[in-house]
Amino acid sequence: MSSLPFVKASVASVKNALRDEFPTVGSAHLSEALAASLGFGTHAALLAALPKFEADPDFVLLDDEKFDAKLLALGHQADIEFSFELLDLPVLLITTCKRAYEIEYKSSRDRAWRNLITCAVNEGLRRRLFSLRAHDNRWPGWTEQRDQSTVRGIVFDFELPGGLPAKAYVADAGFSELAINVAVLPTERAESWVRSYDAGFSAGDAFAASWLERERGAWIQSSTTSFKCRKALLSQLASIDVRPAGFGDRGRVIM
Repeated sequence: MSSLPFVKASVASVKNALRDEFPTVGSAHLSEALAASLGFGTHAALLAALPKFEADPDFVLLDDEKFDAKLLALGHQADIEFSFELLDLPVLLITTCKRAYEIEYKSSRDRAWRNLITCAVNEGLRRRLFSLRAHDNRWPGWTEQRDQSTVRGIVFDFELPGGLPAKAYVADAGFSELAINVAVLPTERAESWVRSYDAGFSAGDAFAASWLERERGAWIQSSTTSFKCRKALLSQLASIDVRPAGFGDRGRVIM
């Protein structure tokens, strides 16, 4: 999959490329299908949302399946081989690494891990603590943190969908990667423990850790073994419905 910075120029660039890919589809229908791929009900809704993102745009996922479904609903034949990744436009951000198709979150534990990391990254992006652009760290004090003697991350509290309290830690991990740790129902000492990759139950009743790739594209590295969870919480965490905010939710671990 791919994502794009949600600004008028980027949307227009993708629309122009789609005209070449689908020459028999009218402009209005391509606009509606593109809007659907970006998660909007109509093209008008997409246009109404654009202005507030111009100054500091978020990345938004382009969903191939939603694009195809909208074309079919409008009476056109979808191209099952089409993918936004194939457009090869400089405005697009790749959100799937090579062989990502081999990674599946089959078990409740894998899905719960994926949901916690996705929620933590989404919240960090929402707070503008960092972006999906390479090296773009923004948490307070980061611009002064140029040597190894200074703190390279930030801890913040947030709520998961459904209201469970969580505490996350985001830190620069080098090579434009971010370390992402998150604890659910944090312990009294979670402020310090959540910074550790293997904190486990010392940080909370559930704990997950991973890295966010930003150099080659933007995706979560699927280190699903770094996960601890109380049995009573597992089903609830595995059933969270959360969409990544412009990044991929799977990818190989880069050593």
